[in-house]
Amino acid sequence: GFVEAFLDEVKGLSLFDASQCDTLSGRSLEGEVLVLSPAALKESCWSPRNQLWLAESGFGCSPHASGRAIYATCLGDGERTRWNRSDFIGILRDEYFPEWAKQTVDTLRKAEQEAHDGISS
Repeated sequence: GFVEAFLDEVKGLSLFDASQCDTLSGRSLEGEVLVLSPAALKESCWSPRNQLWLAESGFGCSPHASGRAIYATCLGDGERTRWNRSDFIGILRDEYFPEWAKQTVDTLRKAEQEAHDGISS
């Protein structure tokens, strides 16, 4: 029926899920690549590229802070925005890291380091 067809379509999108992630519990998330829950995205944005975010700052990055905000950059399109810690499934495990995402993370980290070096000199 309809539900089975919908589930088959979703499976065909190859979205990341909890089985490919480490837990967020008790972990600092700053600098980690997080997997955004499809529930936090519009259906038109359901793709692995839109699920991977580099956590940069916010009280939600700290495991014991009362705040929930995580400021992050999307690895798929470079968008920077605020999410809640609860919007993420987990931290992507290295063995599931796509090559395109590794390159994007390297580029973002290099740009951040260059910006930091420019401020401190």
